[in-house]
Amino acid sequence: MANPFEKRATEYLREEEAFLAVVTPEPFATFLGKPAAEERLYDRLTVIIGTPGSGKTTLARVLQYATLMTLLRNQSMSNYKPLVDILTICGALSEERPTLVGARIPLEAEYREFWELPYSEELRISLMIAFLEARTVLAWLRNIEKTGVTLQQIEIVARSGSEAALASIGGNEGLGLLKQARKVELLIYRILAALVPPPIEQVAGVHAAAYRPFDVIEAIRINSGVHEGDFVPLVIFDDAHSLHPIQFRALKRWLTRRELKIARWMLLRLDALHPNDVLLDRPSGTGETGLERSRELTVIWMQSARDRANRRRAFRKMAKGMARRYLNQMDAFNRRGLENLGDLLSSLPKSISASRIRHLERQVAGIQRRSGISDQRRFRIESKVDEYLARAGQSGDDLRLAILSILLERYTKRMKGRQKSLFDEETEDTAYRLPLKVDARVADGARVHLTHKYERPYYFGIDSLCDASTENAEQFLRLASQLVTQSETQLIRGKDPIVSSRDQHKLLRGRALEMMDEWDFPEFRSVRRLADGIGKELRKKSLEGNASLGGGASAFGILEEEFRKIPETNPQLARTLKFGVAYNAFVLVPGHITKGRHWCLIELGGVLLLHYGLTLRRGGFLEGQVQDLMRFLKES
Repeated sequence: MANPFEKRATEYLREEEAFLAVVTPEPFATFLGKPAAEERLYDRLTVIIGTPGSGKTTLARVLQYATLMTLLRNQSMSNYKPLVDILTICGALSEERPTLVGARIPLEAEYREFWELPYSEELRISLMIAFLEARTVLAWLRNIEKTGVTLQQIEIVARSGSEAALASIGGNEGLGLLKQARKVELLIYRILAALVPPPIEQVAGVHAAAYRPFDVIEAIRINSGVHEGDFVPLVIFDDAHSLHPIQFRALKRWLTRRELKIARWMLLRLDALHPNDVLLDRPSGTGETGLERSRELTVIWMQSARDRANRRRAFRKMAKGMARRYLNQMDAFNRRGLENLGDLLSSLPKSISASRIRHLERQVAGIQRRSGISDQRRFRIESKVDEYLARAGQSGDDLRLAILSILLERYTKRMKGRQKSLFDEETEDTAYRLPLKVDARVADGARVHLTHKYERPYYFGIDSLCDASTENAEQFLRLASQLVTQSETQLIRGKDPIVSSRDQHKLLRGRALEMMDEWDFPEFRSVRRLADGIGKELRKKSLEGNASLGGGASAFGILEEEFRKIPETNPQLARTLKFGVAYNAFVLVPGHITKGRHWCLIELGGVLLLHYGLTLRRGGFLEGQVQDLMRFLKES
């Protein structure tokens, strides 16, 4: 079988069993658990926003009625039980039966073509909505029929007082609903597909038919054995960003109406949002007046600056589970019982060569000689390094010497500070009096120095792979694919399947460059220029001899009050940042407090961190200004 990591597997798996075999429960717990507990998922419009590959479509496919029934049929299998449990918590299942009749309607097809029709805006929107309603009814019926239920066993529970409207949608029985939905779909499709759009009089006649099933349907009733009962109708409009902005806003306004009794979701990328929404998390004012988001909307961000530590841990767990399910599909690993990707990735660093260690020793000796540090002082510093390495369970002459180099540089800097205030005890450099500290941050700085100066592997192990994925499922699969292919090749050749740290480092950085070269989203050239400017500055800071930020910087910080002016004062920069965030190049972290001031961090995404050789640890940032970002944009 071809490497399933090489593609977005869920997009290609048509059979429900095959699809469910690669679905992990963690995203449902992470993104849907809290709003479900607060009963905010199915009683109002739910908008789920994420970057490409974040798992939006997977969520939608699982919640379709046919998929839920398939899951319940196979729940005795151990792989499926965790998913059943979390979907029960999310309110999609109850007492081993679905509570929803879900249907996914992808909007990336012909729906934007409604905007090209030569009619008034109101009529174009009305035709599109009627078309969507007809296709939703057909999708609901199709989903139920796939489980073995006949149309005669399906009916709807209509809202009281809707008798006239009920007749216009085909009555309350499945067969009548199907016939009317097909009729409306065909009529509107002929208008949309006509070589020459029909005159307004004919179109107005279709419009006057007033086909509005969403205003009528309160529940879907199934009268068939294990399926028997009333179910909440759920429609999931996927890829809503594909619509024209005016279409998108009109659809959103229509779906927020409180009188609608069906559950409705919209899934979209950040592309569809105004820069104010992406950069500042506040409404732009473009068509959104009077909309009370907290009361009429449930907004779920699949990438968020909040609770980042827990989200990173949750993603690691999800990614490892996803990798296990994908490895089980590959014969080379399945036959040998190899299902844990972490076991196939060496976590042992590869030391640099003896000649390079001698070069590093000469460098350390040069720092000592240049700074006039005595052998006795150096011995004391070396003792601290040895104590830390023993305590951390780490070893290696290269790491020891690199840490020592950083500490000598720090000691030298403190000596210079002391000499400047030698005749003034009141202003003596307090930093000099503090003992030199050896901790994980210093060790990380040493590793970064070693990878840039001596090509020592830095990116290896399952946690590094997960953290480089920017909490994006597709990005994880694309980065992991090269490592899995390497391990599979070694297996086929009769070798140990464990991929060395050196090979991991090389393959991940090579894949990162390939992914950057494949960028073709809006403003990608501007995003590349901005990323290049930021990346080079961060790398320069990270390679300072004294490693002032430990492992270095992974973000560029702008004061919050200055950053919030960008959409108004620098619209092109705002647009570049918006698309950079939308396509995983950047992550915005507002409200970061350092030195008593509030900063917005522009953190580089994992692919860019790999490319520029920067730390995957979060928190370190380089202070800058908006004018620096503008300068990066202008540089080629």
